[in-house]
Amino acid sequence: MNNSIAFLLGAGFSVPMEYPTGAKLNDLLLACTGNDFNFSTEGVLVNLTDGRKPDRNFKGPNGIECDFCCKLIQHFNKNKGKFDYEEFCDYLYNDAIKDPEAEGLLKVDYYKIKQDLKYMLSSSKIIYPQLVDHFLVDGNGNSWYENAMNLFEPRNIGYNGILDFLQKFCEDNIINVHTLNHDLFFEHLVVSDGLREKFCDGFEELGSPYYGDLTTANGGLFKCRLQYYDGKYDKKIRLFKLHGSKDYCRYFRSEKSIFTLENYVKIRWGIGLTSLFKENNGKDGKLTYEECSINYHADILTGITSKIARYKEPLLFGKLFDNFKKNLQNADKLIIIGYGGKDQEINNMILKYFDFENKPSYIIDPFPSTATEFLKGKLGARPIVKRLQDVEMKDLI
Repeated sequence: MNNSIAFLLGAGFSVPMEYPTGAKLNDLLLACTGNDFNFSTEGVLVNLTDGRKPDRNFKGPNGIECDFCCKLIQHFNKNKGKFDYEEFCDYLYNDAIKDPEAEGLLKVDYYKIKQDLKYMLSSSKIIYPQLVDHFLVDGNGNSWYENAMNLFEPRNIGYNGILDFLQKFCEDNIINVHTLNHDLFFEHLVVSDGLREKFCDGFEELGSPYYGDLTTANGGLFKCRLQYYDGKYDKKIRLFKLHGSKDYCRYFRSEKSIFTLENYVKIRWGIGLTSLFKENNGKDGKLTYEECSINYHADILTGITSKIARYKEPLLFGKLFDNFKKNLQNADKLIIIGYGGKDQEINNMILKYFDFENKPSYIIDPFPSTATEFLKGKLGARPIVKRLQDVEMKDLI
């Protein structure tokens, strides 16, 4: 029987690649004006290649909705005296509709139609996750790594110690990696550094009936098969993205104009969110493609309380968290990297399901917060006060 090692990764894991920490993301959202991106006619945020918006005589509806969302961020910051992107999410979903000052932020006139607060808040719930996603890029502005090379050896500047550990211990152990991050860096790190065949994340492409439209540089259009979640984990390194991912997207089937969530798929670079398809056999034996066009953004969980309400959703997040609890129970060792310790529900699960009284745990953090220190004390964890690039395999043994 294989032994089991559990990892928990927070934002600090991606910091060596210059991904924003929570504090940096707060600053970026607070400073957001919407001048460096635009929205497609479907309402999806699009980065501008030349850094300039098109010259228009009027601002489109999505631009007005984005302006309102940015003003709401400023309003929240002013009233609270600080801005936290997760606290704002809870405010947006739960409290903004009851805020008498929020209505004063409305753009009153668009084609001489007054927008009401309920409508604008509903639109902001579509805009805001896209703003968060927009800023989740590394120091080079990358987020998809579609041109990543396979180096065949586990070597990546800043991560050598971790990769050495994964390579050595995945031979005789199941390594369950749980991350709270939405970025795609861990997948890129493992796949490009020679561990591709030992990695899985519960999604499968073989036999998938789900497709997305891929437009080539010369204007060609192809249907590209997409991976779908089947919950199968059969490799030694297993990834569980507990708070979703920037490539996770919901597929809704339509029955008499009623949309029902059917499954989760993973989009790819160059494939839009608004044109997903499911392949079906028609009555005449010919293939048909049912379209799902109601997605605007990837499914990422944020909000201190808002995200907890989704932890039990049966199609994906409930399964991920069931695995998290089971993996903690079975783990012979727990390694926490770059986690600030502020997610109380995650902390409760760790303390409830991991046998910290009899099994070792490690917390890698060069600048541990008060919350991290508290969690360390509860677990009796060994502190590794090092930057990731300085961590060696011997630190984790």
